Amino acid sequence: MSSTWRGALQSLIAGVIWSLCVAAGAQSAPAAPATESSSAIAASGIEAIAPAEITARADADEAFVQAAMRRAVDAGELQHFEDVLERQTAAVRQLSELTTDSDLSLLPVRRLESLQRHWLLYARQIAEQRARLSRITRDHSQDAASLAARRSAWQTARAATSDLAPALLKRIDELIAQIEQAEGRVLQPLGKLLDLGRQASALALQVEAGETAVLAQVEELDRRLLSMDSPPLWQGATAGQSAEPAQVSLRKSLAIETAFARDHDAANAPMLRVLVAVGLLLLPLLFWLRYRAAQLIAQGHASDASVQALTRPWAAWLVLLALAAVVFDFQGPAIRQQAAMLLAWVPVLRLLPARILQAVGPWAYLSAVFYFLNVLGSLLIGNEFLYRSMLFVMDLLMAGALAWLVSRARRAADDDGAPERPKAMMYLLGAAAVVLAAAAVSNLLGNVSLSTMLTGAVLDTSYLALVMYAGATVLVALFRVLFARTGTARPEARSAGSLIDAGARIGRTLMAVACVVIGLQAFRIYRPLSDFVLAVLSYGFTIGVVSLSLGNIAAFVAAACLAFWLARTIRMLLAEDILPSLALTRGVGNSISTLSYYTVLLVGLLSALAVLGFPIGQLAIVFGALGVGIGFGLQDIVKNFVAGLILMFERPIQPGDVVDVAGMSGTVRQIGMRATIVTTFEGADVVVPNGMLLADKLVNWTLRGTRRRIDINVSTGPDVPPRRTIELLLAIARGVDGIATVPEPAALMTGMTAGALDFNLRAWTTDSVSWVVVRSSLAVAVREGLAEAGIEVPRPQSDLHLRGVSAEFAQRLSGRAPESAAGPEAAPG
Repeated sequence: MSSTWRGALQSLIAGVIWSLCVAAGAQSAPAAPATESSSAIAASGIEAIAPAEITARADADEAFVQAAMRRAVDAGELQHFEDVLERQTAAVRQLSELTTDSDLSLLPVRRLESLQRHWLLYARQIAEQRARLSRITRDHSQDAASLAARRSAWQTARAATSDLAPALLKRIDELIAQIEQAEGRVLQPLGKLLDLGRQASALALQVEAGETAVLAQVEELDRRLLSMDSPPLWQGATAGQSAEPAQVSLRKSLAIETAFARDHDAANAPMLRVLVAVGLLLLPLLFWLRYRAAQLIAQGHASDASVQALTRPWAAWLVLLALAAVVFDFQGPAIRQQAAMLLAWVPVLRLLPARILQAVGPWAYLSAVFYFLNVLGSLLIGNEFLYRSMLFVMDLLMAGALAWLVSRARRAADDDGAPERPKAMMYLLGAAAVVLAAAAVSNLLGNVSLSTMLTGAVLDTSYLALVMYAGATVLVALFRVLFARTGTARPEARSAGSLIDAGARIGRTLMAVACVVIGLQAFRIYRPLSDFVLAVLSYGFTIGVVSLSLGNIAAFVAAACLAFWLARTIRMLLAEDILPSLALTRGVGNSISTLSYYTVLLVGLLSALAVLGFPIGQLAIVFGALGVGIGFGLQDIVKNFVAGLILMFERPIQPGDVVDVAGMSGTVRQIGMRATIVTTFEGADVVVPNGMLLADKLVNWTLRGTRRRIDINVSTGPDVPPRRTIELLLAIARGVDGIATVPEPAALMTGMTAGALDFNLRAWTTDSVSWVVVRSSLAVAVREGLAEAGIEVPRPQSDLHLRGVSAEFAQRLSGRAPESAAGPEAAPG
């Protein structure tokens, strides 16, 4: 029994004894005469109740008495506690006898791990039972003490105030009777609860002892990995060791696993029922998904390779069931996990992509066969010579098969026509061959523990990796079909931040982490490595008044990175998958995704600070000090930040709008919390602070739409009828693509100048067109239309005044011959 529980139990018993003593003394008190002196009452230390408070105090105490009686455990609930504890005691006794009769040293690591999980299951159940008993016992003890104190107070008030009104005295007597009845109801099961608590504590100690014995045996097997724990194989048959019959070993192993499976299923019955229901509903869903996948492929919204796993619904169903069974039995019996993996062998081979089968070669088939033989051999480990012989043959066969595969792959690599295999896969197969050869040598020399561990580790990691890869392929294909967007022309056109791609990345990451953890556990490295890592992370140091550890710093970095990744992923999912499918006003989706990004990032960083050990409650002090700094040097940053919030909520601009701001024109590309990025029509990205957008004049050409009005000025000769020109301009405008019909184009005569009539053609463009292109097309159409109609556009006229020219040049300009220079009428210079 732990010291904490022992101390709590002693304190609890002392409180109960005190309550019983107070109750016994109080029961002898009613016989006291009513004329008890006030000095005796004061000496008792019990607070007297003032007459004016009797009514209110009586109502409050009566409510407490009724609540205490409701909280009291009845006989049926006590019997339930006894039955549960009796069943747990019988189960623990049965498991103790089972593990005592079978020598733990003869069990393999798989059986020992199942035993440890079985003891842990009992430990969790008994801990829950003890917690409930402790809570109920504590409540009863507190209620008993409080009832005794209240009864003593009322008895004292009854003895000290005999001159009260008869109604008040009657009220006091009734309340005292109710309190005494409640005390009997509360104190009666208290002793039984204490006894049940002691039994549960003793049972917990027994479970802890069983788990400790199993862990000691596991540690002993770990120590034996580097020692010769058996005679050489050639001496095994004549070493004089008592060989246990194979059927006896098989019966004991099956008895251990069967008992664990029964208890594990009973403890997780609701989850088991849910898994069965989901499994039954999953089969018709997979057949429907096969039909939907065929439709998507025909429509060009999916490729054959991405949904190939759904073309075999029976195989996909069996693989998913196997993975669900492995997850359900993660803390359950190991043999059932192995059985589920074996049942998934054929479906896995049908679901693995061709490139994976080509990379691993025949090992995909041989691994399942050897995996089954290894499971069978672990059940027959009681006959040591038989088990070692079979293990030795298996190691030689597997090492030879892997070496042959690697050599064949190398020979095929020299062939130009042969497909190239991944080098990493070849290195892994070669390393597995070396490990299996080492296992065979260890078994031959007498290190059976090392041989068993290496053989099982290679088979477990390789076979489980294939099963998990097949399961991941099915899940990715399932999500691709369920969440396929038929509005996109091709799957490749979708962004990498879509829901399916994000889920696929998470699934692959989890699969890789699970494979690494399982591999470390299989090679018996996980336990010492985790202990070493925890020891390193527990190293602490102090900086001023702050105490940190390497684990806190690592957790802070991991939490911060997770916050950034999660915020970015959520923003992309909202912006690209969820919000576009909703009927939202333009710009609302961008505001929601951006605000969600910063909200998740803020919550994630606060969580990272909490993980680091920083007291979040003291952030008010930090923000107060930060406010002083903001008042001096961060006005612009805060102004831009607040302006960004205003832009998010008011939405005067949205991404994609064409704006004129700060003397430039461009398209809004991104709206941030501090600044907005505007891409000019020349291709430059300009970062504009959000405060400038709100403080200066901002022209948004596309706030309510993308339509623009085009104005074209035209001049004709004075002899052209104006109405003819107006009708011609309107007809030309109506025939140009991109010109809106509502409002209709308008042509106006704007003036009469010397030698010309001036007109103005006004037209609106339609949505989603380039107004610059439409304006150019309209201008060209007007010029060509006027030319075809024979309407000449007058050229501009101007007068030229010449001064200081010679007479000869002036005569030449006027078209007359120059006169004789000697003539009396020579032109003046």
